[in-house]
Amino acid sequence: MPRERTHLRYQLYRSRARKLAGVHTAHLQNQLDLAGPTVLDLSKVRFEAIDAQALDACEHWQDPHFSWGEVVEWKAREPLALDIAIWFEEELCGLCFVNPNNSRRRIRIVRLEGRPKEAHPLKNRIATLAMLVIEQYAQIIGSRLLEVQEPCVGAVSIYQQLGFNFDTEGRLVKTLESLVS
Repeated sequence: MPRERTHLRYQLYRSRARKLAGVHTAHLQNQLDLAGPTVLDLSKVRFEAIDAQALDACEHWQDPHFSWGEVVEWKAREPLALDIAIWFEEELCGLCFVNPNNSRRRIRIVRLEGRPKEAHPLKNRIATLAMLVIEQYAQIIGSRLLEVQEPCVGAVSIYQQLGFNFDTEGRLVKTLESLVS
């Protein structure tokens, strides 16, 4: 029974984080509009759980870096984990899976990938959009640190633009203390 309650509580937390991130895309849209005319309408972005529809859509990606089918098993074993499918209208543009440690003080970004090779409306924005959800979730559960698990060499500069840096142990991390009250 307690495990069931934990699972349901975190299901609500995940849903709330995705919804709050959707609200924050409006702020991001304002920033884009201030920078100049843009054709990107972020109101068409949706943050959903990685479900059968998302897994089916990513099967059509050209040469993905990760095998996303494993996420189904991980979600079943890790009730605190957060999974994100980033959609632009009906087009799957990115996927993300993060997992807090048992104390919930640290969230590890296990996988984060935008649809490779092909052009899509959110190209070069997937990490930024995923961070909206991840940071909301971190705030909800009280995490203070984000860590990228085994970052791809080509993605390190993107994470650094998002505020990540290498710590003294060589881990790519971002402190979130200012977000958590």
